[in-house]
Amino acid sequence: MAAISLYFGKIPTELDSEQVQDYLFYQQKKSKTPSQTYFKHCVYGLRFLLKSEGLPYEFLRLPSIKHEKKLPVVLSKEEVWAMLQNAKLLKHRILIGLLYGCGLRCMEAR
Repeated sequence: MAAISLYFGKIPTELDSEQVQDYLFYQQKKSKTPSQTYFKHCVYGLRFLLKSEGLPYEFLRLPSIKHEKKLPVVLSKEEVWAMLQNAKLLKHRILIGLLYGCGLRCMEAR
C-alpha cells in the first residue's frame, strides 16, 4: 500500500479504478522479470483494503499467471560415478552417495 501511495501521492482509497489499473500495469512492466508473487500480493492487498473500507473492488481481478513447469535434473549413472571417483576424501564419497542414493537435498543432509 505504501508503494501505490508514493506512486500517486495519495492514499489508495482515494484512487479510481483507472489509476489502480495503471499502477498494476506499471508494476507488471517495471522490470523484465517481475516477481509474480509480489504482483499477486499487491492485487490481494488492494482488494482487501478496498473491501474493508466498503469500496467497490470487483474491478481488481488477478490476471492468470502461467507457472513454468520445470522437470528436475537427473544425473546419469556415468555422471554419478564420475562424482564419486573424483571425490578425494572418503567422507565426501559417502556424502555424495548418501545424497544421491536417498534423494536428499543438501539441507536435509546437513
